[in-house]
Formats: sequence, structure tokens, C-alpha cells
Amino acid sequence: MFSWPWWFFSILAAVIWGLHFNLVVKVSNALPKDIYTPLTIFVITSVSILLIMPFIHHKLYANIQTLWQSGNEIRLSVLVLVFTAIIAANLLYIAMQLSPNATVAALLDITYPVFVAIVAWLLYRESHLDWSVLVGGALILCGSMIIVWKHN
Repeated sequence: MFSWPWWFFSILAAVIWGLHFNLVVKVSNALPKDIYTPLTIFVITSVSILLIMPFIHHKLYANIQTLWQSGNEIRLSVLVLVFTAIIAANLLYIAMQLSPNATVAALLDITYPVFVAIVAWLLYRESHLDWSVLVGGALILCGSMIIVWKHN
């Protein structure tokens, strides 16, 4: 389907997240510092889905039907997926609102690969670990601790 390597899309996503995080801080600085600001930012960022819905709704509906017919475990996974997206996005937006700047919040957010590996093992008993993942995860955690120490 795609002829470009996987890492190209990963780096492109990181570049776009860099823009997104800075825009989140810019927009949230124009709002009051309360619990509704992160939710407002989440709603604004979710509008993109609404804009493309007219073009993808048939395929989307078919996929949702397939998922719903796949059994209770998949249904529960879909529901948890929805809530984790809402919760994680809002927690990140709160962190961005309270942190010194978007860079600091984003640098702590990049600890998520460590937790992806931990959760994969806890939920599915899948191990994605080799020496490169362990060293990379350790560097991410060490870097995060330095950031917290410097900006706390």
C-alpha cells in the first residue's frame, strides 16, 4: 500500500506532532487556566475527524460493524480505546498548559514507548524487547528524569 519505509511515516508524524504541540500551547494560552481548557483543545483537534467524515463514512461504518461483530473482547477493546484516547489527550493538554513550554511537555510525553512495551507484556504477554529497545528505553527515561529535575 505504501512504498515509503515505516520510519519515514514515524518521523513525519513526529514533525507534525511538533507543530501540533506548539499550537496547543499557543491556543490554550489564550484560554483561562481551568479544567475546561484541555477539553476545549481536545474538541478542537477532533474537528478534523468531522471534516473528513463525509468522504469516509461508508468504510468507517463497515469497519465499526466488523469490530462490533468480532466479539466481547474486541468490543471492550474498542470502548477502552476511545476512553484512553480522551484521557491521554486531555492529560497531555493539561501538562502542556502547566509546563514551562511545549518542548518540555512533549519531551516527557515521549516516554510512552516504554509504557507501550510494559503494557504489551502485561496485557498480552508479548515481549518487544531486545538490546536496542532496552538501551533506547533507558535513554528515554534518563532524559525524562533530567528534564523533570531541571524544570521542577
